[in-house]
Amino acid sequence: MNKILVSDIIDLESGSYILNLKNKDITLNIDGNVTGYLIDELIDNLIINLKDASTFNLYIFNKCYQNNSIIKINQFNYSNINLNMAYINNDNVNVVINNNIYGNNNNSKINVRNISNNDNSKIIINVKVDKNTSNNIALEDLKGINNGGLVHIEPNIEVYSNEVVANHLTTIGSLDKDSLNYLMSKGINMNLAKEILLKGFIYSNMDDYITKMGGDNNA
Repeated sequence: MNKILVSDIIDLESGSYILNLKNKDITLNIDGNVTGYLIDELIDNLIINLKDASTFNLYIFNKCYQNNSIIKINQFNYSNINLNMAYINNDNVNVVINNNIYGNNNNSKINVRNISNNDNSKIIINVKVDKNTSNNIALEDLKGINNGGLVHIEPNIEVYSNEVVANHLTTIGSLDKDSLNYLMSKGINMNLAKEILLKGFIYSNMDDYITKMGGDNNA
C-alpha cells in the first residue's frame, strides 16, 4: 500500500494508494488498475480522468463529514469506475458527483451511503452519456438514513445514446424497526442495537481494508 501526498495533479499507475490530501482541489489521472482510499479527508473539487482501458476502485469514507464536495469523473474508452462513498454528516452537506462518459465500452458504478445525524445532506449524482457512443453501462446505488437529520438524493442520468444500460436505485429511510426489535430481543439494549445497525449500513459498500481499520487512517 502506497501513501500519496496529493498537492495538485497526480498520475496513478496500477496499485493501491492511501491518498492524503494537502490541497482540496486536485486532479487524479488513472492509468492501469488502481485502488484508492480517501479516509476522513475533506474534498472541495476532485477531478478523475480515466485513461483508456483503466480501472479505478475509489473508496471515500468519512466519519464526520462537514464539507461541500464536487467530484467529476471523465471516461473515454474501455474504462471502469467503481466509486464507493460512505459518510456521516452532523452539519449541512452538499455532495455533487458528475460522471461524463465520452466514449465506448465503459462501466460506471456509483455507490453512496449516508447517515444524516443533524441538519441536511444533499446528494446529487449526474451521469451523462454522450451521443454516438455504444456499449456503456451506468449504474447508481444511493442510500441514506435519516438519523436526526434529513437526506435528500437527486439521481440524474442523461443519455444521448440508444446503446447503453443505465439504472439507478435510491432508498431513503430510517433504521429498520424489525431489525432493531430483533437485536433487542437478543438482550441488546436499544442504543447498542442502533449502533450495530448504523455501522453495518455505513460500512456496507466499503472493502476489508476500511472495515478492519474502523475507518481510522492511523492504523
